[in-house]
Amino acid sequence: MKKIRTVLGDIAPEELGLTSMHDHTFLDLSVAGQFMKNMFPGVTDEMLAFVPENYGFLKSGTYLMSKELQIIDNMDYLLKEYSYFKAAGGCSVVDPGPIGIRGNGDKLKEFSKRSGLNIICATGIYTAISRPAELLGKDEEVLYQTFKKEIEEGIDGTDVKPGILKAALATYGPNGIHEAEIDGIRACARLSAETGMSLHIHTDPTIPGEEIVRVVKMVIENYGVDAGRILICHMDSRLACSVKVDDYMQNMETGRNINLDMHKALLDLGVNIGLDTWGMPITNLQFFAAEDYDRVKALITLIDLGYASQITLGNDFSSKIASRSYGGYGCTRFIEYGLSMLQKYGRGDAIPKLTVENPARILAY
Repeated sequence: MKKIRTVLGDIAPEELGLTSMHDHTFLDLSVAGQFMKNMFPGVTDEMLAFVPENYGFLKSGTYLMSKELQIIDNMDYLLKEYSYFKAAGGCSVVDPGPIGIRGNGDKLKEFSKRSGLNIICATGIYTAISRPAELLGKDEEVLYQTFKKEIEEGIDGTDVKPGILKAALATYGPNGIHEAEIDGIRACARLSAETGMSLHIHTDPTIPGEEIVRVVKMVIENYGVDAGRILICHMDSRLACSVKVDDYMQNMETGRNINLDMHKALLDLGVNIGLDTWGMPITNLQFFAAEDYDRVKALITLIDLGYASQITLGNDFSSKIASRSYGGYGCTRFIEYGLSMLQKYGRGDAIPKLTVENPARILAY
């Protein structure tokens, strides 16, 4: 019998219910944030203060550099935010924060008990710039053994065992994707093939699409990972990236529209994709970030093309700047907006697949 591993133990797939496949609870982005601050020396502490006057600036993505926003560790705050998710019909949350950004295991257990939500946490590793000191420069084998130990014994010295594997493709340079991130992918792929656990891969909008496709093919062909066990995250972040900002601004003939070529290339490999940044409060001068209208249009198009059984949803809720407590959408946007728009445009029949059936299939092993 297949099971889904939550922070409180195993449940049957039919117990999962309506699921966000990508939202965060306890989180520590201080290492990544410090790296970003080093890249932008002109950004002062005053500019990063979490006050209403700075909200517009912080929504450009600079919130990651704010010490006030890098760490989420307040139980009462999270319980309040996720009470809206539960009231909207939510039952389960995949918190995909791996080693380097993940919250404490005992706190995850307490949160699950008090919120009444099933929480599935991750082992694995995040971006090259977000690694704890003890894993800096470590090779694939060390990473493999580290993740395997967490699967078998628990995370953070607790009895909480992860339910997914997580790796990242985020750092791209003259030599391609950062080798440390490729090592993380390989280590997670080995464990996915051995255990049947799903492999979730973070992607950054700046990574060339063909590189993501290449890595996914490598995981399937070289490690024998079941394509249906792979979830490529943040594919909605790339919907408008094919149009360059400079081209759009300098040529009246250049239109702005979504592009699904890479999404279809991945889906045709048999993997799953996440449209999982609904309501994300980020603007960026370097590339066009998707809007929720873009997400709905992409989702409707992909449903009509027959891909509904390979798509999952989430909000990537990870900062106070996005929370209801401070004027954001919190962790309910894909439910309250996305699903209602599907109903409005006659695609409501796909909702059980997107929110219940697909998550249960991907997470069960």
